[in-house]
Amino acid sequence: MEGSNACARIVCRVGGLVSPLGIGLESNLQAVLSGCTGVKRFEGNTDLPEPYAAAKFDPTSPLFAEVQRLAATVADVTALTLFEQIAVAAVADLLHHRPELDPTADDVLFVLSTTKGNVDLLLGDSADSRVGLSSSALKIAACFGNKNQPVVVSNACISGLSALIAASRLLRLGRYRAAVVVGADLQSPFIIAGFQSFKALSAEPCRPYDAQRQGMNPGEAAAAIWLERTDETAIHPDDIVFCQGAMRNDANHISGPSRVGEGSFRCLQAVVPEAEKSRQAFINPHGTATLYNDEMEAIAIDRAGLLDVPVTGLKGHFGHTMGAAGLLESMLSAVALQRGLVLPTLGFGELGVSRPLKVCEKVEKTTRRQFVKLMSGFGGCNAAVRFALAPYEGEGETPGEMPVLKTLRRVVINSAGRVMVDGEPQDYQAEGVALLTAIYRKTMGDYPKFFKMDLPCRLGLVAAELLLGQDPDRFTPRDDRAIIVFSRSGSLVSDRRFSETIRPGRFFPSPAVFVYTLPNIVTGELAIRHKYLGETASYLLPSASEPVIGDIVAATFLDPHTRSAVVAWIDCTDDSHFEADVRLVTV
Repeated sequence: MEGSNACARIVCRVGGLVSPLGIGLESNLQAVLSGCTGVKRFEGNTDLPEPYAAAKFDPTSPLFAEVQRLAATVADVTALTLFEQIAVAAVADLLHHRPELDPTADDVLFVLSTTKGNVDLLLGDSADSRVGLSSSALKIAACFGNKNQPVVVSNACISGLSALIAASRLLRLGRYRAAVVVGADLQSPFIIAGFQSFKALSAEPCRPYDAQRQGMNPGEAAAAIWLERTDETAIHPDDIVFCQGAMRNDANHISGPSRVGEGSFRCLQAVVPEAEKSRQAFINPHGTATLYNDEMEAIAIDRAGLLDVPVTGLKGHFGHTMGAAGLLESMLSAVALQRGLVLPTLGFGELGVSRPLKVCEKVEKTTRRQFVKLMSGFGGCNAAVRFALAPYEGEGETPGEMPVLKTLRRVVINSAGRVMVDGEPQDYQAEGVALLTAIYRKTMGDYPKFFKMDLPCRLGLVAAELLLGQDPDRFTPRDDRAIIVFSRSGSLVSDRRFSETIRPGRFFPSPAVFVYTLPNIVTGELAIRHKYLGETASYLLPSASEPVIGDIVAATFLDPHTRSAVVAWIDCTDDSHFEADVRLVTV
């Protein structure tokens, strides 16, 4: 984007939203202000023997018919899955309210945020090609005439914020002028059974931060935000300024947060400078109502010196909408702040965390003009973004220069037995999964967790061992190294394996398998092994496109804490077909 103005801002021109509570931001906001919830109890399902509470669309309802009609204004809905339909409907709702925006422009990027997308299709046909998230992203972008290669962010629960952060950086680098960031997820027996195997779900409406909280409620929704880099003079009064964003790993456990809130604390520390703390109207944390997540966030907020800032959670209204959560909750928080409101935390009554959070129980008034959105997820990932109402008096964005990436080391592995370290072939005399075991025994041999991992994590682990094994300080905790993993298939190997455990007549969901059904878990395993407390992120692409990967990696270095990165293409379709290309990169 030649001639970018040095006094530009990244702004969110919110937004589109479809949920079980309604269509559009206004109807959903009014539902929240009225104390409505989309969460209902479900039981008696032969596919799911335990009862659970969730906020789900009713495909037979007039509301869902309206969602489909909205999607049909831009697409043939018969060619789309239900997941794709709600994503398209959210973008259509966005453009309906902002008709001046042009998604067909060459300088507009589509970014899809989701955790599981079409995974429910595996329960009918484990070979259904529509389960690929990259294909869904292409279809969604094509519905709006966009011809650029879309990017899929699948970074567990923080996917929505990760997508906003990644898109904002690409805009800062001038690769695009604007981005449509859309997040969506549906709740199938695949996801419900997985969380039930963790004993993480409540059969009653969730109660964030409450002493009687019993667990989370899954939710369904799609939300879309138009993100744009624009001159300050062109900012609309209803624009929301994207101030700062950060992602950090806590390097603790792939399915449990740090007990001292390390990752969330570091995110808050990065996005809320000391001078801005007193300007925050509220923090909208993850607030899943699980025992450890809520406690971890309370500790992180305390450590960050933000206990005086009100806390507001929206899971009681919408449930945990996964890939949509970061976008949905940011948008509704922003619109509420425009009206001088702090939204209540439905279900909260008595404080049940160890730090004295100021949890909002009813609608409150505020004159402050900023808020923070905070999230965490499996794989040890955490993210935070600080937003402000326009006009924002903080320092303007300066155009980021495209950094020149330098590869320090490189490792290539494939299932045919090829192993290359810095261009030199290594002979392990093995193929397939036996090759990974051979590399493990020769280079490590003392990390038995290796045998519990799924195929992508084992592949990533041994590749990283060959890449980093010569570093004498490799196990010294550090927060200046990112881990960025790209893939075509993501967690498909584990997805198929888990789907086989919940079929009729052999229902026995395993938490040990379910935890690996997220593409970003490999980043968590690498962070834990090497004690990396920096950024971790997972992206899905249809191929190992060097231009797209190069742009995303270069944009990662806009994080002021990042000095180097482990960049990996890790793709596995089965035990006999896998490949890894892993590099240690700096600028």
